[in-house]
Amino acid sequence: MATETNRKIALTNADSWLGCCTAYHLAQKLEEKCEELELVCLARKPELLDKLKKFKNVRIEKVDYDDEKTLDKVLRGVTCVLLIPENDENRVQCAKSILTTMKNAQIKSCMMISVEGAGEASHLKELQSYREIEKEVEQYQCYLILRKSILNQCFLLWTHVVREQAKFPISTSKQSELAPIDMCDLVCAIETLVVEHCRHGEIIVAPSSTQQQPEGNGDQQTEAQDLEGFGSHKNKTYTLTGPQQVTPERIAQDLSEITGKQIEVKEVDREELKRYFESLRERENWSEDIDADWCQRLLDNALITGTNDDHNGEHDGDHIAPNEAAINLFLDELELVGKGGAGFVSGDLEKIIGHPGRSIKDFLQKEKDAFKPHRD
Repeated sequence: MATETNRKIALTNADSWLGCCTAYHLAQKLEEKCEELELVCLARKPELLDKLKKFKNVRIEKVDYDDEKTLDKVLRGVTCVLLIPENDENRVQCAKSILTTMKNAQIKSCMMISVEGAGEASHLKELQSYREIEKEVEQYQCYLILRKSILNQCFLLWTHVVREQAKFPISTSKQSELAPIDMCDLVCAIETLVVEHCRHGEIIVAPSSTQQQPEGNGDQQTEAQDLEGFGSHKNKTYTLTGPQQVTPERIAQDLSEITGKQIEVKEVDREELKRYFESLRERENWSEDIDADWCQRLLDNALITGTNDDHNGEHDGDHIAPNEAAINLFLDELELVGKGGAGFVSGDLEKIIGHPGRSIKDFLQKEKDAFKPHRD
């Protein structure tokens, strides 16, 4: 349960896979580093986030994008919005509703989590929807856009077919290149930027040996500008990738190594892969609704250093199945990969967190039991 604080940031789509992981990580780290900052989590299904209530700096609010009065109420007193677009065919309109309320409330700072290729692949419908939102965000006085590449954790969607058929079906060629980023590295980047945002106002009040006091007379206007900003990242667009380029063939080789079985890459068309993803919703223990404990375990597994054989990465409990909008987005991301639009390492992640991030091989090694055949 959140306590009264003077400063608030809001996180949208907190009841999604990415949103919940971000909320969980931020809640933990803000208690350590910015305990005066309140995290307002906006969710269509707030009951899915009940376990976040254990954090004293978290407030969970139900959101209705069609209700302007409700949006105004939940964003009251917020100084910055972390905009994670909804996994919804109406994601553009949902985002515009939030951004309109922000303008009316004079919230001047917005950090958007976008997707790789949003600026280039206008022919891909789902990626273009993110670009539409980006254009709205760029109208703000202070913004930051983080375009993420495909997440390492997305490859957990293949556990079923790898375990049962020793196949890795993919809608790209075997040699198509991508540079996936680990979920933990993405949320760590968000945390770093939020903490920097949180501490900007402190520079004026109590400058440290590693921070220079802003030039000028230190008046209240300067302090207000600092509170709104993202420092050297202000009004930037970054593409956050993992540390290395890989191919589906390389991923299959890594899976073969960690499972002890020969995993075959199977090139399929978009519709066949879509049918596979859709079938996950019919499997036992797979659900479109997120589970906060599952998100926490996912992050905890990623944070374990090394490749400890005692670590069990198996997710025998609930699994998160993608809904239709999430599937279509993922298929667009893979189409971008297939067309050669995602085969690069940007280096932007290291600019923010100070290291290039975790490799997909490291992720697969930690989650090896999720891909191995079930033991009796």
